Amino acid sequence: MYFLSTFISVAVLLVLLVPGYALRKTRLVSDAAAKDLSGVLIYIGMPALIFYCMMGVDIELVRWQDVVISILLAFIVHLIGFVAIKLVLVKCKNGGAKAAASFSALFSNCGFLGIPLSEIAVRYCDAFADTPDESMSRVRLYVTLFNVVFNLLNWTLGVAMYGGAEKKSTMARKALLNPCTLALVAALPFTLTGFSLLEPITIGGLEIDQIASLITYLYNICVPVSMCILGVRLADMKIGRIFKSGYMYASFGVKMVIVPVAVCALCLALHAFGGIGGELTMAMVVMAATPTATTALAFAERFDGDTAVAGECIISSTVASLVIVPLFLMLTASFL
Repeated sequence: MYFLSTFISVAVLLVLLVPGYALRKTRLVSDAAAKDLSGVLIYIGMPALIFYCMMGVDIELVRWQDVVISILLAFIVHLIGFVAIKLVLVKCKNGGAKAAASFSALFSNCGFLGIPLSEIAVRYCDAFADTPDESMSRVRLYVTLFNVVFNLLNWTLGVAMYGGAEKKSTMARKALLNPCTLALVAALPFTLTGFSLLEPITIGGLEIDQIASLITYLYNICVPVSMCILGVRLADMKIGRIFKSGYMYASFGVKMVIVPVAVCALCLALHAFGGIGGELTMAMVVMAATPTATTALAFAERFDGDTAVAGECIISSTVASLVIVPLFLMLTASFL
């Protein structure tokens, strides 16, 4: 039942590829549509999603030790991917393709897909049935912190993979001043004080809930728009080429097999020995099992990587996540 529930949820997300695919195939949108929509996601949707998640966190339910452990685990997840793809591609000479495949293996779609999938994982897991609100609050904090680490590494390690002194000079600023980090900083005072903008605010005896509606409207664009972008990019790809790409297979093996297996084993071991709770275990497994980040293509375009390889990695891992993500979630749930 748990596998079926998560399978259907992931399938519904993938169906959202269809509008973008159809619009591009019928030439109702130009090839610049994906890039334009990416700007909407990066500067509006994703920050709103981070802000929304932080508003839903009850800080009193989270131990500070778990916050520290979740940040450390986020770094470990990326470290596993970094080491694995380095070993797999150690003999590869094509710099652009190697950089795109490495980036794709290392960074997951932990925001646009990871956050909603983590909420789905908690909603349908029997282990959290007695405390659904508390568990959801904890998971939202853990996945938000993971996304902070993701963005930090995106603009440092991710950019460094492509090389170039001029590009590296902007990495520190981008890492600290990207929209998602700024959204976290903006939300932090509300989270720490327990004042949520998602609740109606009473001013002069008048109850106002429009602020909550605004935040909800903005964060809700993330999933449909991100999947629409993938659909547009899929329409411009030659599907047959995907299955002939050695770089795709290398990246796919690391991203969708090695990393989630290693992280699942590590987190379940820590959970078994009382080191971390079930919510943190589930959150890390979801983050590790999600497919390649949609930003892989944007980074390849911006830093002269192989855009074809990046696109192949995104599409193959996203389609495979239809089965892989529910499998890992079911396996994790069975041990909680």
